[in-house]
Amino acid sequence: MSMFTGLEGHETTGNLGIAVIAGVGGTITFQNFQTDADSSDLQAYLTINGDLSKRTVDLGPLPQTSGSFNLSFPEGTDMSLFNVLVVRAGDASIGEARIS
Repeated sequence: MSMFTGLEGHETTGNLGIAVIAGVGGTITFQNFQTDADSSDLQAYLTINGDLSKRTVDLGPLPQTSGSFNLSFPEGTDMSLFNVLVVRAGDASIGEARIS
């Protein structure tokens, strides 16, 4: 599991785990996720080194803004390309976690 760190002056905490299921895609698990960002619309992205201008995978909105939950990623996603998950609130990146 990896730990979240805050970005752009936000405090974002929690842990992140990845499970890849061959032929299906996989699951990203958020545990004890918490942020001080004032938004009910948080989006998650798989990125290369946290750079949103490069190739990304939009995982869509987080199902909740705190706690423990799962997100799925699509079949065919080459997880060897992506090493950082970034959470955004609007135009601001509020947290990231390394994918290990």
